[in-house]
Amino acid sequence: MDSPRISVVTVSFNTHDIIEKTLQSVTGQDYGNLEYVVIDGGSTDHAQDIIERYRERIAYYVSERDGGIYFGMNKGIDAATGEWLLFMNAGDVFSDNHVVSDVAAFIRSHNEADVVYGNSMQVLEYGSYLVKPREAYINNRMSISHQATFVKLELLRSHKFDTRYRYAADFEQLSHFYLSGSRFVYYDRLIATVEMTDGATYRHFVESANEMYDIIESRGVDISRERKSQIRRKKMVRAFRTCVPPFLRKPVFRFIAKHYKAL
Repeated sequence: MDSPRISVVTVSFNTHDIIEKTLQSVTGQDYGNLEYVVIDGGSTDHAQDIIERYRERIAYYVSERDGGIYFGMNKGIDAATGEWLLFMNAGDVFSDNHVVSDVAAFIRSHNEADVVYGNSMQVLEYGSYLVKPREAYINNRMSISHQATFVKLELLRSHKFDTRYRYAADFEQLSHFYLSGSRFVYYDRLIATVEMTDGATYRHFVESANEMYDIIESRGVDISRERKSQIRRKKMVRAFRTCVPPFLRKPVFRFIAKHYKAL
């Protein structure tokens, strides 16, 4: 454990406009025992050309068609050789070049940990917000960001992403670990900056919430009242996004964000 090997996995598909900043962020980390794995879903834009520029710093790279993001993330789990793994989506970045070094030091001093999670900066269309996760909510909402979460590889291999879910497989996996007794340890440090202005979950956040509630209910938890109220609110937000021009909706969202988690 003097210098734990840490794998970082980036999954991409047609991300030529955002992939390079992620590649720069990961390859720019000052930690010597970092393994970088890039899984491309057979991009048809220029993403592969950009990835090739960083090929010497990438330990494993494949570009081939698959079933979607969670299929790619499972391939990343299979390809990784580190003791710990973090997923850094295309378009997202580490908060600085010392993150992985600092997390490795934290891991060395917390031998009890199975999952180490920290803070993230969420970038939305109406502003950026620091999110400090609360462990008590891991079992009933996606309260931590997987871009700010380091998980033991052996744990990930014991329960990979359930590809039946299109949007909430990360919640299913992390909450499964939590409910199964895995030891989550919070590191009060900014880990990643996460773009929330695009992506499948952003475009389908109502469907994502419904999947999350399906998962919770499949575990025998009655959340019908919360589900009804939350889905109604999310549908209102979706309608507002669709019907109201940006110059009007942004100040409204900024006001609401003072009272609610980022919408």
